[in-house]
Amino acid sequence: MRIALIGLNPSKNLYPIGLLKIGAMLKDKGHKCQLMYKIPKPNEYDQIWLSTVFTFNIPKYISYVREAKKRGYNDIMVGGVAATLLSEIFEKENVEVHKGLLPEAENYHPDYSLLEKTPDYSITHTSRGCVRKCPFCMVPIVEPKYEKRINWKDDIHRDSKKILFYDNNFLADKTEGIKEEIEKIKDVLRNTNNNSVDFNQALDCRLLTEKKADLLAQIPMRPVRFAFDGMQEDGYYQKAVKMMAERGYKTFVSYVLYNFEDTPQDFYYRLRESARLSDELNINVTSFPMRYQPILDYDKGRHYTGEHWTSKQKKGFMNILNKQSIGGQISQSLEMFEYWFTNNADRFAKLISWDKVNEYAARKKGALRFQKLQMGKICQEKVIKR
Repeated sequence: MRIALIGLNPSKNLYPIGLLKIGAMLKDKGHKCQLMYKIPKPNEYDQIWLSTVFTFNIPKYISYVREAKKRGYNDIMVGGVAATLLSEIFEKENVEVHKGLLPEAENYHPDYSLLEKTPDYSITHTSRGCVRKCPFCMVPIVEPKYEKRINWKDDIHRDSKKILFYDNNFLADKTEGIKEEIEKIKDVLRNTNNNSVDFNQALDCRLLTEKKADLLAQIPMRPVRFAFDGMQEDGYYQKAVKMMAERGYKTFVSYVLYNFEDTPQDFYYRLRESARLSDELNINVTSFPMRYQPILDYDKGRHYTGEHWTSKQKKGFMNILNKQSIGGQISQSLEMFEYWFTNNADRFAKLISWDKVNEYAARKKGALRFQKLQMGKICQEKVIKR
């Protein structure tokens, strides 16, 4: 059977790990598979397997399903996160929907040949599921059981450059278990061309201990990722960053959830703490703000507004973020952070509610551009005088 594996990630540079495993399974059964990012022409394939991710992208996924049917494809399987969380929407399209992981495919290793190039990075999990049940997270639904994976080393492509670990909670294991995994990681790095690792889903700062930090310090992490999703992590987060900075790590990324149960004031505090730590520890902590969207609600316009937020505040924050940042991240000294977002949490809440916040952000950006231009002229004049 000829099977088209349709990856609907936002970027072709994000490898659909689930489809790579499914492709390996289907090939093992004698089928011909091809990974693609669009619906194929009529009659090129016998079956389509379509992977979904974000629920707010459901209109896009449905449009793919309908386009496939227009082209004569009726044997369509839809799976992934969005299909698991809101399966009834896809079932109305008269397609087969698979919920959760595909256990049989989990026994296979990714078939990187489907990418038709040497992968820049390898993807694996040392564990599935999570010991926590955070209400904003889809993991307890999609992967309800926390369990270790024994043979993850075989997921690694020897000629990739980096290993991405997609564990939902790598630090949930006991110290001895983490020690064993670190030894496996070191062995893979010695025997392949991979030279760094990235715990892409972030490490749980509340579970980091001095012993676990010592173990992590044995491997090259670029960057070190933590989550500061709410005030329940206050104190733990700062301590975790300091522990890893003391062990020589300089580059950090902090996932910062907002628009959930937080207030604009405590969101400001969590962002500011990363800027403060950058200055205090002479490191670079980049904040990655992540706006909460209900995981069990179909909000195609992404209009959801948290109890303590207003739609004006959400837009106001994005106006500033887009002016000061490339890629929606905040990587600044404390002085520059306060330049953009003020030096006070209550002022921040008022600022992002202001009708003229867009003009404010534009003026700030213009002032910085002018300042850089003037500094450039001064430097050029000094060179000429010499």
